Amino acid sequence: MLTAVQGSLTDVRSRLWLMLGLLAGLILGAVSSGAAGAGFIAVICFAALTGLIGAALGQIAQWARDAAGSARRLEIRVEHSIDVTQLENRRTREEVIRREQSLSRTIEKARSEINTSADSREQRHREALRAARSDILHGLDDQAALMESYQQLQRLVPLSAPMPRAGTWAASEDLLLWLVGTILTEQPALVVDLGSGQSSVWMAAAMREAGVRGRVIAIDHDAHYGAQTADLARAQGVQRWLEVRHAPLVDVTIDGRTSAWYDPHVFADVNGIGLVSVDGPPGQGAVQARWPALPMLRDRLAPGALVVLDDMIRQDEKDIAEDWAVRYPEFSRTELPFEKGSVVFRLG
Repeated sequence: MLTAVQGSLTDVRSRLWLMLGLLAGLILGAVSSGAAGAGFIAVICFAALTGLIGAALGQIAQWARDAAGSARRLEIRVEHSIDVTQLENRRTREEVIRREQSLSRTIEKARSEINTSADSREQRHREALRAARSDILHGLDDQAALMESYQQLQRLVPLSAPMPRAGTWAASEDLLLWLVGTILTEQPALVVDLGSGQSSVWMAAAMREAGVRGRVIAIDHDAHYGAQTADLARAQGVQRWLEVRHAPLVDVTIDGRTSAWYDPHVFADVNGIGLVSVDGPPGQGAVQARWPALPMLRDRLAPGALVVLDDMIRQDEKDIAEDWAVRYPEFSRTELPFEKGSVVFRLG
């Protein structure tokens, strides 16, 4: 609609200039011819010629005006196109800059993470080396301490024949030294060793060395292993102070709690126990297998009796010790920082 109106106005302006030129030419021709005194026919011809010239000049002026307008409009469009192009170029440059900055940040972050990861790996490597070195040194210290314990053990209770290696399944050298030292100083008349082995022999040798008129009763659920302990005692000449008893594992019920433990009949004549070493039965395949020891022997203990529980590095033994401490508040409790961990309960 707007385009049609603009076209109509342009046509009117074009015709207007033509008419004005023609009219101006006629008037000028008529005036000029009249002033010259020419005839009517000559006046008419001159006026027409002048009008045509005027119309032509008017049309030329209109064309010039239209051309100037078109040129201006073209200039405006070109300027607008340039502005749009510059705006788009600026936006493109800004987008390129943003992407370059984002890429730079990503590269810097990746470089930082790589450096951090390398530093972290190096740090972990150094920490692992320090930990390994510390473990080795602690291990050497522990072995040196165990060797020193064994040397002291031999000085306190000299034996005539070699003894099996301590530790692993057997009691460690530090616990053996404590057991021997306790017998030498406190001289209990009766010792019960739950789980026979070289600890039974060492304690019997300590009784012999102290001149105690007492004995060690070693309990074992395995008849063959118990026989080996008896043979070792004879080889060391301490069989007089050691009695090995075989007691198969049976179900015992205490306070509604049933456990597989040594047959209670083996303790029928056992009373006045001064020291109990709890190193059996084996804990494999049973939960808190050694828990019945104190409940079953509580009434057979002498005043001031000691009950030592080995293998406190295991959770089962820790739970047993906690239960005993709550169940029997009349006992004091002392932790022993040995290789495999031990705890001592003293009555009274």
